[in-house]
Parts: sequence; C-alpha cells; structure tokens
Amino acid sequence: MKIFNKQDYLDHSKIESDPVVSIFLPTSRKSTDAYKEDILEFKNQIKEIKKALQNDWNMESQSIDKFLIPAENLINEFKFWQNNSDLLAIYLHNGQADVAKLPIHIEKSFHFIGQRAMTFPLIPAINGNGHFYVLLLNLDKIHLYEATRDVIQEIILDPEEVALSFTTEENLAENQAQLHGQGGVGNAGAMFHGHDGGSDEDKKVKILNYFHRMSSMLEPKLKENPLPLFLAGVDYLIPLYRQASKYGNLQDGHVSGAFSNKDQLDIHQKAWSLAGEFFSKEQQRRTEEFENKKATGLTIENDPVALIKMALIGGVETLFVDPNHDHIWGKFSAQDFQVELSDQPKKGMHCLIDSAASKVIETGGKVYLVSPEDLPKNQSLKGILRYPLS
Repeated sequence: MKIFNKQDYLDHSKIESDPVVSIFLPTSRKSTDAYKEDILEFKNQIKEIKKALQNDWNMESQSIDKFLIPAENLINEFKFWQNNSDLLAIYLHNGQADVAKLPIHIEKSFHFIGQRAMTFPLIPAINGNGHFYVLLLNLDKIHLYEATRDVIQEIILDPEEVALSFTTEENLAENQAQLHGQGGVGNAGAMFHGHDGGSDEDKKVKILNYFHRMSSMLEPKLKENPLPLFLAGVDYLIPLYRQASKYGNLQDGHVSGAFSNKDQLDIHQKAWSLAGEFFSKEQQRRTEEFENKKATGLTIENDPVALIKMALIGGVETLFVDPNHDHIWGKFSAQDFQVELSDQPKKGMHCLIDSAASKVIETGGKVYLVSPEDLPKNQSLKGILRYPLS
C-alpha cells in the first residue's frame, strides 16, 4: 500500500463523466481466502448498477456492457483481490476504472451513479481525524504503518528510495573495508547485535547519521499527507530519531519495545493509546475554536444550505460533518449564488455535502468527521468561515 495523499483525493474528486459510477466495498486483507467473498460482493454491486443504468439512466444494454468492461476485467484479476486493504473504492468512467485501496473501515458496500465521483468516503485517509502514522525504528529494517482506531496497515517503502536498514548498510561498509585491506571497522550495530568494535558513543553517532539520511528520504513522502506520526522501538533509538527528524507532525510519547513487523497488533493497540489521547485533545481544541469564532460571526451551524454555498465559493475554513449524514441532493450555480435542491438524485445533481467537502479540501481547509453529539440538534454539518457572510 502506498501513501494516499491530498492530491490523490483531489484527482478522484475531479472525475466527471456521463455517468460516473462510484463503488465502495469493505474488503479483506492479504493472506485470507475472504477475497472470494469480496469478488462476490463486487459482482452483486455490478448487477445492481446494471439495473440502475438501464432503468434510471436509460442506457441500452450494449452501452452498459461496454461501460462495465473495466469492472468485468477486475473480477478476473485474482492478484488484485488478494492484496486488498479495508476499503476498496472503484470509479468507473470514460472506459476506465480508477482504484483506491485504503485502511478505512466501512460497514457495508454501496455505490453512487452520477456525473461526478463521490469522494466523501475517502476523506478519513487525508484529514488526520483519527488517522495517523506509526514508524517502527528497527535497525534491521524500519517499518511505516498507517492506522486508525480500528485498523493498521503497513505502507510498503521502496528500498531504492528510502534507506530501510541500518544493519545492512553497516555490514556492507564493513565488508567493503575488509575487501580494501583496511581491516574491520567494526559493525556499527555491534552494541545491539552482540559484536565488538567501537565505543557505544561512536555507534550512537553512526545511528544518528543513519537517521538523518533515512528521515531526509522518508519525511518528504510523509509530508504529502502530513498525518500525526508516533514512534515505536527500543528506548535508546527514540531520542536519536527525534534529533534527526524535521517532520513537523512528529508527536510526543512513543511505543516502547523491541518489536518486529510480526507485532503489528501489539504496536497498534499501544499506539492508539497515544493517538486516541492526541485526537481527543485535538477535538477539544477544534470545539473551542468554533466557539471563539462563533462569537465573531464566523460560523454557520443551523443553515446547511448557506454553509454549503459558502463552501462552494471557497469561504469555509473548517467543515464538521456527521459521516452518517443524509445526502442533500442538488446543484449550485456560482453565477447567481443559488442552490437547486431535490428530494432524490437527478441527472445533473450531486450530493452537495460531498461537493462542499471536496471544495473545502481543495481550497486548503479542513474537513472533520464528528459524531451527532458535536453538532446542533437535527443538523449534519457546521462550519467555520474564512470571512463573514455579506
């Protein structure tokens, strides 16, 4: 799994066609046979989509079959299904299938058919609202994970792009020195692997230099989607990495222990104890910010249409949304600043909450998924404005 970043989200949000089919499936992880159930559920979604395209979009059978060829092709790609995450998002449009695999928990499969992609379900991957990184500092090989409260999954790093193993580098340096007849310079991991050679302080300096090099390769990737980062590993490595790191979202506290990649579940449980506390404080901070801005007239909490219109012209800094909201179907005219609403989806219309959320993210704002208790009664969203309503 690669890091899914803001640009990936925006690329998906800009998909337009007549139609675009957005499909969301809860999927099973690698090393199980449950992928067969995932394929079956995908086939069931395709059956429903075929009926909808025929009945609601008046497409002819031949056109439907042609439109769904990319989806049918995926059904037979077993390697594709054997290497899934927790959420599979598939966008069918213009004769192609765009795919995202993300560690996001959803309860059941669903789909949308419209003239643009539905991207709201992807937001947890980029907003940091309960989403975080864990970096396991292991001298044999570092491991980077992406996690939420419910799931953890490794982000596979390319060893050609990130120096993943201190031990391998030191062994190679030692072998090269011996080949040049310079004698053994000592394994820099000796203190930790049972070898001799060099003082402990010398070895710490070598590890620190490695962390400087490794972090300079890794952290630009993290900044593509700058989620909070928590460290895991034996205690003496943590301050060395902190000294080398320039990542602005590196958090206090760490998961202490001599872990390997086989300890993902243990790492996840202990990391969430840190991350959960961090996100609780963040939620409190956002609540206080909303109340402060409310006093200056820079919030909307009881007029969803007004808030959506402000979002669609780039006037919303922070949007709070109930993830289980009912859709608000409609279309927005920027020319006269008006919204046309509908009780059900119609051609040319989209969920305005989805449109508002993607616009807020596109314009550099934040979208947070919150519980109904954090919103006014009978409301699905509230927001902080960049400037007052005129």
